[in-house]
Amino acid sequence: MANIDIIHSALKLSQNHLMVIPFSDLKEKYYPPFSSNQNILIIDLLDPIHIDHFYQLLAKILPEDHPITLFVHSAAAQESFQSETLTLTEAKKNKEGILAIYIPAAKIKNSMLDFQELIAHLRSPEGCPWDREQTHDSLRPNLLEETYEVLHAIDEEDITGMREELGDLLLQIVLHAQIASENEKFNLEDVITGIEQKLIFRHPHIFGDKTVFGADEVLKNWEVLKAQERKENHKAQGILRSVPKNMSALSLAQAYQKRAARVGFDWETIEPVKQKVAEEFREVDAAANDVERAKELGDVLFATVNLIRWYGCDAESVLREAAERFANRFEYIEECVQKRGKTFADFTLAELDAFWEEAKKKQSAL
Repeated sequence: MANIDIIHSALKLSQNHLMVIPFSDLKEKYYPPFSSNQNILIIDLLDPIHIDHFYQLLAKILPEDHPITLFVHSAAAQESFQSETLTLTEAKKNKEGILAIYIPAAKIKNSMLDFQELIAHLRSPEGCPWDREQTHDSLRPNLLEETYEVLHAIDEEDITGMREELGDLLLQIVLHAQIASENEKFNLEDVITGIEQKLIFRHPHIFGDKTVFGADEVLKNWEVLKAQERKENHKAQGILRSVPKNMSALSLAQAYQKRAARVGFDWETIEPVKQKVAEEFREVDAAANDVERAKELGDVLFATVNLIRWYGCDAESVLREAAERFANRFEYIEECVQKRGKTFADFTLAELDAFWEEAKKKQSAL
């Protein structure tokens, strides 16, 4: 009877929009199975041992000052329970005697379902003419651009920018899924189901009985499982050929090297990797003509990317950072030239190089 009375009370608080979830459904969850913009009632809190885990789940989607209502055993004989509304921070101190917890919706939050509805609306006859005209092909440049903007935010360690750019990237993903849904090919749930099944299949050491030791063994097993998937899906068997060729050349080279290394095709130590870079430089000098020299220069770059991989760095990122350092230092040289009311032609290379060294010192001091 207590649950029924509590549900009636929660329905009044939620204005009849309420999801009821037994506490037992949350014990083994790592993320809340509900959105922050839903009215939630958690019932059957018979196990105070796991209440901390529940509060941790709430903290993943709600701010510490979000109000929640605790239904607890009543000391009064005529009442089976009493309620108290606290902030999430305050509620965390309460662990005993709780019968149920009501979490009101966060009005300013939106769920994935809300976002899908928005995109479907924009694509509908009542929606936006531009959105309705888009196709997979027309959106392709946007997808690439938004991906690079996410990477830029990551490189800049701009958390606010990353949140915004990830939203722009998500827009592209949901748009593509919506277009496919309208063409009766697949929908966003199919996309999510596919990647979820793939992750479960590729993590038998978590969701099965496979035993692995360390991250390196996980990666090697990952490649074995991917090969099995390719065979079952009748795709090309090559380990490298599934890497998209329209990646940047540096990223493509590093992706090839990583995949080869995962199946054991790699040096045992970093020393021969360094020696290989030096060897490729010597072959550039020994090249008989421009065609051969171009090939050897390509080998220099490829070997250098491998050395970067061995040091645990990303080739694309380190070159981008180097280019940015160069741009900053060159801008300093420009400023020095302009402050003196001259042009580059008025300075010797040694004088310009002195400005360059000044710029390096200023950067190092930051």
